Amino acid sequence: MAFKKQRMVKQDKDLIEDLVKISKYFGQRFDLIQAAGGNSSIKINKRMFIKSSGYSLSEVELKNGYSVLRNDKLTNFLYKIKNYIVNSRIEKKSFHILKDSIIKGDNPSIETFSHSILKKFTIHLHPIASNIISVNRESKIFFNQIFSKEISDGIIFYIKYRTPGIALATEITNHLLPYDEKIKMNKSVVLFLENHGLICSSDDKKELIKSVERIMKKFENFLNIDLKRYKFTTKISKVLWEQNYKNLVSYYSEDLILNNFLKSKNLDKILKPLNPDGLLYCGESPLIVRGPLEKNILSYIKKFHTYPRVVITGKNIYFVAPNVLKAREIEDVFKSHLYFDHYGQTKRPLLKKHINKLDSYNPQKNRLRFWFDYDK
Repeated sequence: MAFKKQRMVKQDKDLIEDLVKISKYFGQRFDLIQAAGGNSSIKINKRMFIKSSGYSLSEVELKNGYSVLRNDKLTNFLYKIKNYIVNSRIEKKSFHILKDSIIKGDNPSIETFSHSILKKFTIHLHPIASNIISVNRESKIFFNQIFSKEISDGIIFYIKYRTPGIALATEITNHLLPYDEKIKMNKSVVLFLENHGLICSSDDKKELIKSVERIMKKFENFLNIDLKRYKFTTKISKVLWEQNYKNLVSYYSEDLILNNFLKSKNLDKILKPLNPDGLLYCGESPLIVRGPLEKNILSYIKKFHTYPRVVITGKNIYFVAPNVLKAREIEDVFKSHLYFDHYGQTKRPLLKKHINKLDSYNPQKNRLRFWFDYDK
């Protein structure tokens, strides 16, 4: 019995690590998700691990940000009411079923029922490119033009707008049931949600990521829209993940004041921190990328024995942290640093001995709670 429990704990840890990885991969990308929208989930042995309501995708961690539920309770209820018109009574009942299905964790996402009938790994996103189409009056026409082959192959489906929650879940269930065998044969299934977003599901986590990127590329090509600056966050994070900084995401800054400062500055002259917050939030120096990204990041890690919090490449600036909210805190502090540099005639940066002292002074680091002193 003890061995079985130990194996279950190990299995759950692996699943949660996968959930964290998927959530952070998509959660750092403004082109795919904004604010605390979207959901991620993994299902196994009648259980579902799903992002909790109120958390952003990038905030999902090993110990928080997700709920564990009895998935069989959800699917049993969904199939039971699939032929009914969703009214207030059914909606109220669905909330009770959702609450009763919780094994542990915070309140699960309102979209949990929609995840319950899909494949093992599921991601629900609100991508910029697909939603430009989804909110258009002619969305169905454009959808058919872009994905004629994928529609024929039973890979992607157009789902009419329904209120998020049990109403949307029943619409998805009834729409997919006639194609059940074809969906099982395909590596992934994609749902284009009218006036809402995109759901992608696969039994393989790598295929899930590939499928989303592939589908989004088709939307972007159709619209002739360039979103590469947001996708570069993935490139930064992948290099850091390969160096075992697996809990980090990258955030692309579009702060106009900050970007205007950068255009007018000799970046080599703003490398040193000017105050404790500059060091604690932004690190000893920003990384100015000149040449291959991976080589630059590895050189930075070798020199400073930690990852870069600020990455500047060309005209773009990115901030690195365990989640997007923390990255925005770094953005605030770095912007204040640029104000100091711009309006101060003569600067007095922190000396190396002051930097070393702050690096060793735990009470100061505690201001940043768990995330500053990131361990591999």
